[in-house]
Amino acid sequence: MTRPSCARPSHCESRRERAFTLFEVVAAITIMAIGVTAVLASFNGMNETHRLMERRTEAALHARSVMTLVRTGALTPKTEEKEGTFEGADYRFSVSFAETEWTNLYAVGVQIAWGADEGAGKINLYTLQYYE
Repeated sequence: MTRPSCARPSHCESRRERAFTLFEVVAAITIMAIGVTAVLASFNGMNETHRLMERRTEAALHARSVMTLVRTGALTPKTEEKEGTFEGADYRFSVSFAETEWTNLYAVGVQIAWGADEGAGKINLYTLQYYE
């Protein structure tokens, strides 16, 4: 029996020439591992950012409630207690009143702080309020 002649060289390649070498497989696995590591690292960064944004959003809501107390007159420049905490949360607030050059118009600053160590943060809000 004779072997058929190859009309096209690509069909006559031996099995050995068509397979991947061990080096090629190891290189592909290494590249995939680097890619997966980069993706997982970015997820960790996104989680940290998400947690920080949640804290800032909650702090902004607390600041808004303190500003409501200022606008309704529950907190005034004459109020003695200008610091406090929020029930069930680790947020603290402080309110400062500064006189302006106009009579009865005050610059009001509200600071909301949270955490103690690495997770500590704060936001500040400012407004003008007229008191009669």
